[in-house]
Amino acid sequence: MPEWPDLHVARGRLARALGGRTVTGVKVGDPIVIRATSPVEELLLGRVFRAVRHRGKFMLFDLDDVSMIVNPMLSGLFELKSSEARASKDTRLRLALDDGLELRYRDDTRMGKVYVLSGEVPETAVPGLAGIGPDAPRISEAEFVERARRRGGDARNVLQDQRVVAGIGNAYADEILWEAKLHPKRTARSLSGDEVLGLYAAMQRVLARAVDLVEAGTPPELGVKVRAHLKVRGRQGTPCPRCGSNLRRARKGDDETDYCPTCQPPPPGQLR
Repeated sequence: MPEWPDLHVARGRLARALGGRTVTGVKVGDPIVIRATSPVEELLLGRVFRAVRHRGKFMLFDLDDVSMIVNPMLSGLFELKSSEARASKDTRLRLALDDGLELRYRDDTRMGKVYVLSGEVPETAVPGLAGIGPDAPRISEAEFVERARRRGGDARNVLQDQRVVAGIGNAYADEILWEAKLHPKRTARSLSGDEVLGLYAAMQRVLARAVDLVEAGTPPELGVKVRAHLKVRGRQGTPCPRCGSNLRRARKGDDETDYCPTCQPPPPGQLR
């Protein structure tokens, strides 16, 4: 799942490549991912990209009097390619530009959605966009503490609740909890004041480092998710980089979390 560092790096690359560019062609590879107020070709053809923004896990493209808002969900990716380059089978939307490049949206699960809307667009027009909290790297310490206490539940769920902080998914929730030395099943209300502040500080450190590492590892054409720098996510059974204990994976339904049983001790009375 693309998370805040992935989308932040992609936004910068896309803003530099798309600013002032005109859409000269539109090809819909799979209409199931498109949500539009009119035929998408009519809405986008001839429009000029004015800005690229992102909020949490949403990418927002401003084109003249049209907005294109993308929720990549689990597997959506953006790609910048020559219009002559062969498109992969999971390409769902292709926008040709007046400089010979194409902006491509790829999604092998087809779970993501591309909203193309004309005129002033209220956030309520895009499911999940209205009501999201501040982007995780930009929330103040005081607001994070207040929101975390109010949300309750497991610390991991606090990080992943987009109404509390926006942009964190499974991978970086695991990384932040490991950095903070907190077990994923610790409840927010059980955390001491220092632990909540430590969780906030860990979130800021992890995301700041990740932006630099994702930037360094992402090719100019985008189209990849950079994950080699993660310390615990996807590394169950390998030594913890901090203490050497074997990392573990816990499952609850479809949810999986990776953690260190030594560095991240469980709540009292709970087995490791």
